[in-house]
Amino acid sequence: MRTKNLIAEIIIFLLILLWAYTFASKVLDFDTFNRQIKGAYLLSSLGSPLPYILQLLHLSLVVLLLKKSWRKIGLITSLSVLVIYTGYLIYILKFAPSIPCSCISLYRGLLWDDQLLINLAVLVLNIIGLIMFSFKRPPHSSHIQTTH
Repeated sequence: MRTKNLIAEIIIFLLILLWAYTFASKVLDFDTFNRQIKGAYLLSSLGSPLPYILQLLHLSLVVLLLKKSWRKIGLITSLSVLVIYTGYLIYILKFAPSIPCSCISLYRGLLWDDQLLINLAVLVLNIIGLIMFSFKRPPHSSHIQTTH
């Protein structure tokens, strides 16, 4: 496997783990997640369907990244979600009157500054993964081609 292919596959694997963990952790404690979203600054105005939409989004990201033919759209969607989440974190840290729940954090109890650093690191990984995936070459064919 070429280096670019290997890097892309490792990054995709890490993103699958991230989104699967995010999905599973919120599902396993959905009542708390739902309550926190409803009480979060800005997010509460989006209504009660938001926790369900976010969970569907997290699960969709896992599926998109797992299926090889959908990976590019999965990487683009993942990048878009990370940009939105990171923008929300920056907004909260810089402009919100108070810092709300940690309901969008990767781990419960993670400080918002630490979550921002994690988001930025994953954002960079996602960008690298998208670039590497775009330049990925298909595996060599075992068929011998002849020219006439």
